[in-house]
Amino acid sequence: MKKLSIEVKKEFLNKDACMKEASRIISEGKLSGMSELQLAHEIYSHALAFYISDKIFFLNWVKKYADPIDMRDGGDTPFRRFLFASSWKITKGKK
Repeated sequence: MKKLSIEVKKEFLNKDACMKEASRIISEGKLSGMSELQLAHEIYSHALAFYISDKIFFLNWVKKYADPIDMRDGGDTPFRRFLFASSWKITKGKK
């Protein structure tokens, strides 16, 4: 099982940038068992959590779990995948 850690970047608040990064990761064979969209969801959600926790003082503890973005073949747990997809759908995100 392959694992990959990437650093959270401000550009990952942009959904198009997340799709581009997901495409790169998959095309380079760094991870498998996830679609580009699933991977983009995870990248975006981590960036969203990281930067929101910066703004809301009682969420500072979230920051240490959001960065780096630790991913593995097949993706995260079903519940976390649901949260990642939900955050993608309910937020506007930059395009």
